[in-house]
Amino acid sequence: MKKPEISNCCLRRNIADRRFSFKNVIEEDLSSKIVFGSSGLIEEVDHSDKRYWNTHNGSIIIMDDKGVITWESTEIKEEHGITTEVVFSSFSYSEKKISLVHTECISGEYEEKKYINEKREKIVFLKTNYNVRALIPRLISMYDVVEVETLDEALGHTDIKIFLSALALTHMEKQEEVANFLEKICQFFPVAVFVEPSSYAKDYLDSLGYKSHHDNYAENHFLGELNVNFLADIGKNIGTYRVEHYGGMAAFDIRETWIIPKNWPHNIDYSELAHRKNFTFDRPVFEMSAFVLKGFNAPVFALDVDLELIELQTIQPHARAGSFLFNGFRNASELGKEIYKTPSERSEVLHGRTIHSAKIIEEQEVYADHQRKEILKNWQDLCKPEWLDLSVNELPHCVVGGSGFIFSDGVPVGGSEYLIPYLYTSMYQPIWSGLQKPHLKRHIPGVAIIGFNHLYDNYYHFMAEALSAAILCYDVFIKSGLEKVTIITGKKNQFRREYFDIVFGKNKNVEIIDLDRDEYVTADKALYCRHLVGRSTPQPCLVAERVALQAHILKNVELFSVSPPSRLIYISRQDTGARSILNEAALIKCLQGLGFEIYVATGKSVREQIEVFRTAKLVVAGHGAGVSNMFFAQNDAILIELIQASYLNVGPLRLAQMAGVKYHSMLFFEDGENHGWYVDIDRVKNAIKNFLID
Repeated sequence: MKKPEISNCCLRRNIADRRFSFKNVIEEDLSSKIVFGSSGLIEEVDHSDKRYWNTHNGSIIIMDDKGVITWESTEIKEEHGITTEVVFSSFSYSEKKISLVHTECISGEYEEKKYINEKREKIVFLKTNYNVRALIPRLISMYDVVEVETLDEALGHTDIKIFLSALALTHMEKQEEVANFLEKICQFFPVAVFVEPSSYAKDYLDSLGYKSHHDNYAENHFLGELNVNFLADIGKNIGTYRVEHYGGMAAFDIRETWIIPKNWPHNIDYSELAHRKNFTFDRPVFEMSAFVLKGFNAPVFALDVDLELIELQTIQPHARAGSFLFNGFRNASELGKEIYKTPSERSEVLHGRTIHSAKIIEEQEVYADHQRKEILKNWQDLCKPEWLDLSVNELPHCVVGGSGFIFSDGVPVGGSEYLIPYLYTSMYQPIWSGLQKPHLKRHIPGVAIIGFNHLYDNYYHFMAEALSAAILCYDVFIKSGLEKVTIITGKKNQFRREYFDIVFGKNKNVEIIDLDRDEYVTADKALYCRHLVGRSTPQPCLVAERVALQAHILKNVELFSVSPPSRLIYISRQDTGARSILNEAALIKCLQGLGFEIYVATGKSVREQIEVFRTAKLVVAGHGAGVSNMFFAQNDAILIELIQASYLNVGPLRLAQMAGVKYHSMLFFEDGENHGWYVDIDRVKNAIKNFLID
């Protein structure tokens, strides 16, 4: 089923900058909303189940798990010339109506005055004798047009992102002159529109013995040279990523007043036209062409409300057009002022927390050969206490991509690539992929907080790094005396959404923006903790600020003060295919015989997971992200972590230590298929018995 556009809405000036609420989506729920931007295109959809709602070029698309569902018709209701309701009906999957109801209704009357002088996006228009308003009347009505006499005057409007001219390129004499003009315009305006006489059907008309009357005018030096390929060749060097070609003033047969015999040297001869044998065209023929050159972060803009899209050419990657290259990396400390640093006396943020040294359960017969001794020595070195002092920097003029990578003032921020160089053969692929599409929000005025990195979808990396950075930066932010802030994070799933709801859900001054992998957003300023969400140390370290983070979360879920722990818990790895314990079934049977509960975290709520670990006296677990929940255990709880000797990582250890947990580990050396491994069940059983006796 073809997806209809809601162009009827887009053309109405009274819908620009308006907010509507959903009606009949959730009964009696008017809290969800849809926002139309200055151009009349849909700018924001906020619905309680966002996975079913998306926007595309001014249309709403209703998503389900299998594909795209949309409606067949729209109805617009008005009152006193003001749009009051937009109704979408006849859904392909069921008979249903969904309405958007204007929310600013007072006693049944609408405040018409509110929409008289609303701020709309502007276009700067280089004056010309050609009547552009007649060619694109609908588009012009959606913008505030600022007319200027000269190019220098146009370049003085630093707040405007769209440039419009007519016949400017055709009247130039040399290609070099055209290229220089385009360079000045396109490096200043993200969207540049050039209305010119069309040569799209020149050969077709010539074959019929006709031409455009524009061919007869001496000032049209460059007529016939302007096309998408010509502009693309120039555009790739001046920051253009896309060229769009639209046709206007369509002709459908040969009896059109702007079409004249090709040997005719003058304007239209109406006598000849009256006797001209008619011929109906079998292809598009236009008097005028409009070329739209778009650069990085161009605002939503399309001429198809008035003109026909003829052709489109994407000429280079979006990020390359914005000159987002990996040259001249600079550290965050060089790019922005430091607004927080871990106190020299860590006791100020540890709040009396006791940090226990990690212990390794050593059995001499297990480490008899030289290779195993070397691995043991390496693990012992990794387990030694290593502290990491944090800092927060305020980065100016940021572009934040869905990969977690950041550019500040056009400079790549060193460290924000995180582990990308180790996961990919080229950094360009993931980072440029994360700069493909602007997020619905586009730009964050004021201050934003970077609350994610490239591995945000992993439970450990989200909780230990992304969420930790968001909370730390927010605490720093509110101490500055400011209130409203936006947190930028990766796309939220169940556990990420739950965590953000736990920490910030009741705070009306915090807006959460979650980027998809291919989206980006810009911000005036961004608070960035490079040690948490950037690449800082080869292995995770102890971070004193996590004591406050733990307290913050526990208080919000009302589990800060609980009874002494008593439960014996085994964290199963049956729910993951990564580094599986291949004889786990036998291990589970053994542990059940010792009185252990078997816990599978997948699908459980965040609060439930926190409560399980908060009430656990002894936890046994194979290394994995699920062990990160030991961060919520009580002081002096015990963790026995089973370690695959071929994969050594101290991430869960550091979180357990910051909780005051007594940490013990055992190394196992037998690997199996698909990166799996085996544990020695007798060793595990004997070790546990010693702790149960104690």
